[in-house]
Amino acid sequence: MTIKLYGTNWCSDCKRSKKFLGEQRVRYDYIDIEEDEQAQAYVRELQKGGMSIPTIVFDDQGVLIEPSNAELAEKLGLDIKAQCTFYDLIVVGGGPTALTAAIYIARDGYDVLVIERSSLGGQAGITERLDNYPGFPHGVTGGEFAERVIEQAKRFDVEMISAQNVVRVGNDLDAHFVETEDGTRYRCNAILLATGSSYKRLDVPGESEYIGAGIHFCATCDGPFYKGQDVVVVGSGNSAVEEAVFLTRFSPQVTILARGERLSASKLAIDKALSTPEIKVRYNTEIVEFKGRIIASRRL
Repeated sequence: MTIKLYGTNWCSDCKRSKKFLGEQRVRYDYIDIEEDEQAQAYVRELQKGGMSIPTIVFDDQGVLIEPSNAELAEKLGLDIKAQCTFYDLIVVGGGPTALTAAIYIARDGYDVLVIERSSLGGQAGITERLDNYPGFPHGVTGGEFAERVIEQAKRFDVEMISAQNVVRVGNDLDAHFVETEDGTRYRCNAILLATGSSYKRLDVPGESEYIGAGIHFCATCDGPFYKGQDVVVVGSGNSAVEEAVFLTRFSPQVTILARGERLSASKLAIDKALSTPEIKVRYNTEIVEFKGRIIASRRL
């Protein structure tokens, strides 16, 4: 499927749609209508003079204007509604832990529903490469790993829905229930919360303003937008160091900013990063503010 997303770098809904497509591992072309007059004219033509963004065009000539994540999910053919209203187990979360638990329970003949707010496979699914997971001696891409786990879950009839945010859990009519953001309520005998982790924020001035427009949390999703540009990775653990290596595919210079005197990633990851000519490391550095494309920092 060919997808073109027309938007601007300052549009919060554009950032949300880009993030959602990236998390779903869906390839798309992004066109900044402020930089492309022909694209701007095309958007006006589609909307008969309107200029609402994001405007998302699909290869079947379908168009979505300012879609919600649920509308995008429906267009992409993702399952966003469960088939039943009652299950033996409902798992909240769709990462590796959640899917593994679902597989174990379903193998014993229980009906299992997995509800994921973003994409099945979790953060592992958008990781460039996994080298520390048993059974893959040569490593595996995050996308391939996620697809394998999802396929295994399907084999045991685990029902999975994505792009659905759980807003409430509780007890109802002698059973438990899980309620999603659209008001749908599913009941069950047991609930397993496997909500995973969220991206760590620095909580410094300018951070919220530039998220999606210079500040990102997923190199796999957004790295290609910065082809030919120097980039900075903040952090010293495995995720930071591994994504820094990945970013060298697009960027001529990747600088890792580490708070401490050394990197805290695994030896394998560190050795790979330090032997990559495009990567340099700046130690004892703390971020104090983001200003457009300039990062203000201080030596610790």
